[in-house]
Amino acid sequence: MPELAEVAYASSLWKKGLRQRVVQVLTNEKSRVYREGNQADFRNELYRKTFSKLATHGKQMLFGFSQGRWLGVHLGMTGSLSVEASDYQISKHDALLLRQNKQTLVFRDPRQFGRLRLEVIKTEPDWWKNLPPSMTDVRFDPNFLAHTLKKHAKRPLKALLLDQRYFQGMGNWMADEVLWRAKLHPAHLAGKVNRSQAKRLFDEIIFVVRGAMDSVGTHGGDPPRGWLFHARWKDGGLCPKTQKPLSREQVGGRTSCWCPFIQRLPSTQRGESNSKA
Repeated sequence: MPELAEVAYASSLWKKGLRQRVVQVLTNEKSRVYREGNQADFRNELYRKTFSKLATHGKQMLFGFSQGRWLGVHLGMTGSLSVEASDYQISKHDALLLRQNKQTLVFRDPRQFGRLRLEVIKTEPDWWKNLPPSMTDVRFDPNFLAHTLKKHAKRPLKALLLDQRYFQGMGNWMADEVLWRAKLHPAHLAGKVNRSQAKRLFDEIIFVVRGAMDSVGTHGGDPPRGWLFHARWKDGGLCPKTQKPLSREQVGGRTSCWCPFIQRLPSTQRGESNSKA
């Protein structure tokens, strides 16, 4: 599933359509991405409206249009945004087309795990306002992290980092990257993180978020060389720091990658199962 930086880059592709009016709206009647709305409402409410703003928050996107129309987008597993020619015709996997005079804005989702929301309201929708703090928000600070670790003391760090209630936009590869840099094992219980480890964890969260936004979020490619990202995807990868074999196993229900030479479990956890959520 696209993570914070991939979502930021995907949303930026529609910037080309800003300050332009939508002259036609097409929806795919077979698409399941309209689970929270009526397709006719999308066609009627976005027609002849001017695309005025865009924003992202974690894995969520919000696109604003004139006269208080708001389009919420969640990409799911296979969703994507693109800009096509003004005469582009809807295809099998396209869920929504917003045609403008110069181009067509397209939301495509082959597996249909994504989601579209429509709101008609003067200000940003309540669901958007009520999202937890982004990891780029000033409210996401060391105290926020410390409270989260204490509240979920019995959860493995990997599982906790993927909880969107606290780490908006964090996904599998980013969580592995953070823990590798912080030298913390994915199965390390949140309640066993000491003060110095918590500081290191917070610093690495911010480093990875900023680094991902500056690279993936800007050009849509990969993070910088030297990141765990480049070695984590298949068995046999080597740690960029130690050049020793990486481990890849299920932790917290997700495939996790770490370096056993620098990411060790606390002594009080050794011998326990590392694969429990």
